[in-house]
Amino acid sequence: MKHLLELTVMMYHYIRDPGDNADYGSGIPGMPVKAFESQLDELSKEHTFVTWLDVRRALQGQGDLPKSACLLTFDDGVRDHYLNAFKILHDRKLSGLFFVLDRSKEEGLVLGHKIHFLLAHLGFTEFRAAIWETLNFSQREQLIKAEEHYQHKYPSVSLDGEINRLKVVLQRDISAEINPLLSDLFEKYIGSERETARSYYLNRDQIREMSAGGMHFGGHSLTHPWFDWITADQREVELRTSAAWLRQIEPGPWAFAYPYGGLSDDAPELLNKNGFIAAFTTQTQLQHTNPYLIGRLDGEELAGEGQRYV
Repeated sequence: MKHLLELTVMMYHYIRDPGDNADYGSGIPGMPVKAFESQLDELSKEHTFVTWLDVRRALQGQGDLPKSACLLTFDDGVRDHYLNAFKILHDRKLSGLFFVLDRSKEEGLVLGHKIHFLLAHLGFTEFRAAIWETLNFSQREQLIKAEEHYQHKYPSVSLDGEINRLKVVLQRDISAEINPLLSDLFEKYIGSERETARSYYLNRDQIREMSAGGMHFGGHSLTHPWFDWITADQREVELRTSAAWLRQIEPGPWAFAYPYGGLSDDAPELLNKNGFIAAFTTQTQLQHTNPYLIGRLDGEELAGEGQRYV
């Protein structure tokens, strides 16, 4: 990218109301549908919505973006995006860029989403206690040490701090050990993980309908790992499988969103090698000089804080 890219990129995950078809009794909180619509109304007053194809052309030097351009992005490829977001965008003649995990209907949930379900079902205290009971002595020591390591970043002054600290330890430091144990806890407290995953993630029919309705899709990996935690070989596999999945959906080059916003020095080279022309972070940024480090604003966070959408 030879020139500065001025672009407001919004990031969304869950868009749902308690008890609706997207929530489906999971209890996982999200951005209320009306709040999402209100945010689109506010954004439209100061921005011009653009599509992924507009952004891609700008990155390739084939056109310029309008002043105050805004791109809407959605992470994880969950059912909220078809049931709620797609209908709203389609009715408004808008387009979104959906970063979807490469999940087959026979696979279960990725680790991060098992955590979401179990936290919503059990609450923090019971969830941590259930995890503690599944760990052996060595794993418990590892958990305690890791929690101490992240104490400065996620202090215990609030419940959110404790929750985020536990989540990052499970997602990173003991992810290999805890992943199958979380599946066991899911089966014990909630039900069939595989059946849940089938309806939780977007399926091929939904993706085809969304694509026909003007939506676009990008990569979000296979297993949703922290890219700075896994090896270079593992990053290569995550990107190669994501690209192979995208070839069945729409022609490249594509965009990618880093899972959890985790970055690695070799990611741009690996992304380019596998057909990705851009990558999006979770860092707040409105001006971008590196196509593989395009920042985003968290729509749910902004709505909760009552900030202006600029």
